[in-house]
Amino acid sequence: MVKESIHQEFGRFLRDEMDDNEREKYIISERYKQSISLISKIFKKNSIK
Repeated sequence: MVKESIHQEFGRFLRDEMDDNEREKYIISERYKQSISLISKIFKKNSIK
């Protein structure tokens, strides 16, 4: 099995393509925390001041 990239995995999460067990494990994972952190930085950087 080929491991998917962080952005591919996050995309599956956003599109609701994970089953309940996979989603629960993903939400507490470091990969999820990294994705949320990156998106937060992008929004903060691009926010209108």
